[in-house]
Amino acid sequence: MESTLTWLDLTSGDRKRMRRVLDFLNEPETIDEMGLATLRDGFSNALFPGTSTLQTRLRYVLFVPWIYKRLEAARTSSADVAAAGRRDETALIEPLRDSNENGIIGARAGASLARLPSSVYWSALVRWGVFQRDRSQAWYHSNFRSVADQGLSAAVAADDPGVVDLRRPSWHPRLPKQPADFPTGISFALTHEEAEFVTGRIEERCPRTLLAHLAGAVGKLVEGPPWAQPAARNAGPEVRKVVELARRFSLHVKGAPLLYNLLLAERRHAIHGSDEDEARIDSYQGRISEWTEREAEKGAFNPGKLWVFAAQHGVGVHGLQRRFVESWSARIGEIVHPKLGGSGRVADDLQLRSLVKARERQLKGRRSRFDNMAKLLEWNGAAGVGRMEFRWPRVRTLLDDLHRGLMA
Repeated sequence: MESTLTWLDLTSGDRKRMRRVLDFLNEPETIDEMGLATLRDGFSNALFPGTSTLQTRLRYVLFVPWIYKRLEAARTSSADVAAAGRRDETALIEPLRDSNENGIIGARAGASLARLPSSVYWSALVRWGVFQRDRSQAWYHSNFRSVADQGLSAAVAADDPGVVDLRRPSWHPRLPKQPADFPTGISFALTHEEAEFVTGRIEERCPRTLLAHLAGAVGKLVEGPPWAQPAARNAGPEVRKVVELARRFSLHVKGAPLLYNLLLAERRHAIHGSDEDEARIDSYQGRISEWTEREAEKGAFNPGKLWVFAAQHGVGVHGLQRRFVESWSARIGEIVHPKLGGSGRVADDLQLRSLVKARERQLKGRRSRFDNMAKLLEWNGAAGVGRMEFRWPRVRTLLDDLHRGLMA
C-alpha cells in the first residue's frame, strides 16, 4: 500500500512544520537510519557555513536581495511583501528556462512551487552578511515597512534582545546593482564584480572555514570529496583539523548503515526467500568486508574528539546518540584493528548486530523495520548507505559558479 500524507484542518504553523519535514525527506544526504544527522550537519555547518542541500546555484544570493530591494523602493507593505515576493521570485523561472540552465528552483512546479529561493538561501544571506541582520525571513516580512523606511528609533537599551537598530540598511551597502532589465535575460553566470562581492562576504563573515579557503582557490578544485582537494591541505590548522575529523568520522560510521541493510536483507530473505534479497546479502557482505579493510588501515577511532568538536561548534548531541557512537567505536576497535587482535568479521559480530538493531528501534519505535512487516516490505534495498560528504556536491556547484565569475 502506498504511503500518503493528508492535509487536514491545519494551522499555518502546522503546514510550515509539515513542509519542513517533507523538505527534509527529499533532500540528498538526509536519510539517517542510525541517527547521526546532528553530527553530520554540525560538520557541514562548520565546513560550509550558510549552505544547505537545497541550494542549487550561487547567483540566487543576488537575485533574492535584488527582488527585496525593489520591493522596499516600491514601498510595499509588510502585509503584502510575502505575496509580492512570491510573484517576483517565480518570475525568475521563465528567463532562467530560456537560458537553458541547470539548477532552476521551480523549473517543474512553476508558480506553484512550495519552497521559494528566498527561503532556501536565507541562511546564506544572513550568515554571509548580505542581509545585515541576524534575523529570520519571517521577522523581515513582519517588520518590512519599518526596515525599509529606517523609521524606528534606536534609542533603546543595548541589552534588550528584542530590539534591533533599524536605521542601517537591510542589505549590504556594496551589493552589486541588478541588471537594468532584471529579470529579463538573466542567467546564473556571475559578473566579476558580483563574484568578488560574494567572495568578500564569505571571507569576511566565515573566516577559518573550508568554504572561505576554497572560495579563493580558483582553478584548483579537483574531482572527489572535500578532503581530496589539494587546496584543502593548504588551509590553516583549524580548518585542516575539522576536515580531517570529518573525513575520519565519515569513514568510521559508514559501516553502520551497511550492516543495517545486511540485516534487513537477511530478515526479508528469511521470510520470502527471494533471489533478489539473497543477492543483496552477498553484496552487503562484500561491501562490509571492503569497508573493514579501509577502516583497519586508519587505526582506532577516538570518539572523544567528536565531543570536543561538538562542544566547540554548538552541536547538540543526544545521550543515546553518544552512547551508540561510543559503543560502535569500541567494538569496531576490538574486532577490526589488527593491533587489538581483531577478527575483522564485522558482518557476523553479534554485538554489532544487536547494537544496530537496538539503535533503529530507539529511533523508530513501532515503525522499526525489524518489527514492522509493512515497513520491511517497503525497504528498497539501500537505506541510508553511502559516505557522508557534508553537502560537498552542492557546495562544489556553488564554488564552480563563483570561480567562473572571478575568472570572467
